[in-house]
Amino acid sequence: MVDVHPGGTEQVPVAGGLRRVTEEYAKALAIPVHVHAPTNHFSLPRWGDGLHLHLFALPVRPRWLNIWPVTPITEIPAVFSWPLAAGRQEAFMPGSLFTRGVVKQDQKGHAIGGMLGENIYVLFDLLGQPEAFAPIILRRTLDLCLGGMTEWLSLATGRLPHQVQVSLHRLSHRTTLITLDQSAARSAGETTNDGRYPEAGRAEGGDVLPDQTAGVKENLKELSRQMALQTRLLRDCQERFRRLKNAEQSEEALVREFEGLLGIPEVRDVEIRGDRLCVFTDTVDTVVAGKRYRLGCFRVDIRFNGDVAIKNLTHPHGYYDHPHVWNAQPCLGNIGQNVLKLVSEFQWVAAAELLLEYLKTVNPKEWYTPIHNWEELPA
Repeated sequence: MVDVHPGGTEQVPVAGGLRRVTEEYAKALAIPVHVHAPTNHFSLPRWGDGLHLHLFALPVRPRWLNIWPVTPITEIPAVFSWPLAAGRQEAFMPGSLFTRGVVKQDQKGHAIGGMLGENIYVLFDLLGQPEAFAPIILRRTLDLCLGGMTEWLSLATGRLPHQVQVSLHRLSHRTTLITLDQSAARSAGETTNDGRYPEAGRAEGGDVLPDQTAGVKENLKELSRQMALQTRLLRDCQERFRRLKNAEQSEEALVREFEGLLGIPEVRDVEIRGDRLCVFTDTVDTVVAGKRYRLGCFRVDIRFNGDVAIKNLTHPHGYYDHPHVWNAQPCLGNIGQNVLKLVSEFQWVAAAELLLEYLKTVNPKEWYTPIHNWEELPA
């Protein structure tokens, strides 16, 4: 499930411990992982077919005509309290070049990774680090970035968000344990022989005991934080399981929900399609500034993980299905959490009524496109 795509003018091997890490994450998340390692530090984002990991690269060219630098390069002595190799401490300062994505920082405030859709960019020289502990730094970087990609992973794999969170917590927990083992081995000058990554040794330039101590403290705090998160996650999973069992044991309640959906005046039909409930509406009109407009008939897809898609079946305006919906993706704002809560409690009628009210309410201050793109009805 792991592919490696070298780039630039040279072949850059991504093997050994780094490959084992990507293979482990690909298996745990049930999604392909493609690794891109360009020597020119430029790697366009890829879309589809899994997760794309770009090593020491940016989605735009770091230099213009190979003369004028447009991306500042800095040096960072350590990542996640692990000292980087002397002479291989360069890292990108992405700044405005990552405005469409999200930049992640370590506890020292260093820009470590960038997220752009299903693309993760490692912003420092990971391949230049010793094979002994480069895999640990990669794990920490992946854990940091993947924590903000739960929704995308859920959509890409078909898993519920809680299932994705469980997998991510298991991976990050193993990362912490491996890091603690390595820190102890480095302090003792030993190596591990149990199949885990070998001891990283002493950094160039002198004693690394202060860095090791700081790293152990950070890892212990991380382990404590993960234990608290996993305790909360376990309680959430138990509660969702209880609700699911109650729903399975109450067929009459489910029948009443479907009857209630069909009893909503604006609802024409209801279907179950895989992991979603599809609600088909009659014609929906709206009133803006005293004028009535015809928006059309909609299909509202409510996924069992709480995600919503809205498609205009009769009167879309280009990619706009509604003044507040672009390419079937609605801007739900504050009601998004309410929809998620209702779906988690299997209150389909209430969720559908909330979304229908959303379709009938148009706010000129927040629309993507003006209402006059739809037919105005006679007074």
